Amino acid sequence: MTNNYFCFVKKGLLSIFFVLGIFIQVKAQVNIKGYVYDSVTKKGLTPVRVENLTSHQGVSTMYNGEFQLEAKEGDYIYFTYVGYKNKSIRVTSAMANSSTIVYLQVKTVQLKDVTIYRGPTEYQKDSAHRASIYKSAFEYNQQKSIMTPVTSVYQKFSKKYKNLRKFQDQIIGMEQQKFIDSRYTPELVQSMTKLPEDSVIHFINAFPMDLDYARAASDLEIKMWIKHNFQTYKADLRKKSK
Repeated sequence: MTNNYFCFVKKGLLSIFFVLGIFIQVKAQVNIKGYVYDSVTKKGLTPVRVENLTSHQGVSTMYNGEFQLEAKEGDYIYFTYVGYKNKSIRVTSAMANSSTIVYLQVKTVQLKDVTIYRGPTEYQKDSAHRASIYKSAFEYNQQKSIMTPVTSVYQKFSKKYKNLRKFQDQIIGMEQQKFIDSRYTPELVQSMTKLPEDSVIHFINAFPMDLDYARAASDLEIKMWIKHNFQTYKADLRKKSK
């Protein structure tokens, strides 16, 4: 009876160890590799914050959106980037054998009503002036109503209106670039990087700012963005000098 008891206990322990072994194997570390892209342009985003919500360890994506992070199956990985909607994914064992592709969507920002006490900025003054000069181009909208088919066809194929639409696209693009320039200024870049004037312009051209980011980012976030890109800029210069 004693031998049977010990055999029973031995088998029970072996079963427990077997189950624990499977559990440990399932929960083994997984090296997650992947890329974070803009959902529309499909371009790599940087510096996206990639964090394991279980271990609280995190990394930032590289210049091409690439990241690498340790995690366990069942953990949740959280992705955050200024101007984009946050996203989380659950880690699976399959991720250890393939690249994980994550797409982030631009976040729509609803601006709150504000009261301006100090008066309009220089950009706002210039923008209002341009709006008055190019009012007809800004307000032009091609007729598409079935009630005015002749007008619609004429505006679509007329050289005059083709040029007007082209001009409208140009001034809208100009207005958007003016807004970016009002936030991403050579003076700000120079104060953050201490670069000489000609290098400042080269830096701005090498690292253009997206319109959506210029609209959504705070002053501090823009400074952090410049600082991050400046590190990449210096690294590129060091590579070229070798």
